[in-house]
Amino acid sequence: MRRPLHEHQFSARAASALRKVRARTWLILGAAVLGILGVFTWAGIALLSWLWGQFPTATEAGKRLAGEAMTQIEQMAPGVKEQVGQWVPGLVGEPPASDVSGADVGPVPRFPGLVRSHFARGEKTVEVRYAGRGAFDSVRAHYVQGFAAAGYAQEVTDATLEAEHHSFRAGQESIELSLLRQAEGRVEVRLKVLAQ
Repeated sequence: MRRPLHEHQFSARAASALRKVRARTWLILGAAVLGILGVFTWAGIALLSWLWGQFPTATEAGKRLAGEAMTQIEQMAPGVKEQVGQWVPGLVGEPPASDVSGADVGPVPRFPGLVRSHFARGEKTVEVRYAGRGAFDSVRAHYVQGFAAAGYAQEVTDATLEAEHHSFRAGQESIELSLLRQAEGRVEVRLKVLAQ
């Protein structure tokens, strides 16, 4: 099938016009296209790098939310945790058998039977978490009395049936304490202090 005459004339005129464009103009257009491609490549790499950096934070947040959801479900319907644990092993985790690396913080020794399950030293803070079995009221009394004996002033910043958050101050030092009630008589203690 032959092309109509007007299409042939148009492509001939376009080719003729392109041949008249100077080499310097082609170089400028090529450089502009390469520049735009470079910017898009850089933006793509920067975005992927940022997403890769967010992955550990999102994973930790997801685990924490799943654990908190399991605690609330267990309080509303006892026995659900064991059934979910059969279907999705690892979702319902037990505290570690021994301490993770790191160091204890604060003037109060940890409650007997708790295991250091998390340690993180940031630029401005050090956070330590302990997990294990213990009566919530006994664990709270241990820390409140221990900080009071060490000369710290206490302030309750938030309290619900599932968790309590306390702030302790002595001079310039400030320590945040979070107590989380978990299923099956377990408790989690979180201490956060300013890095020295």
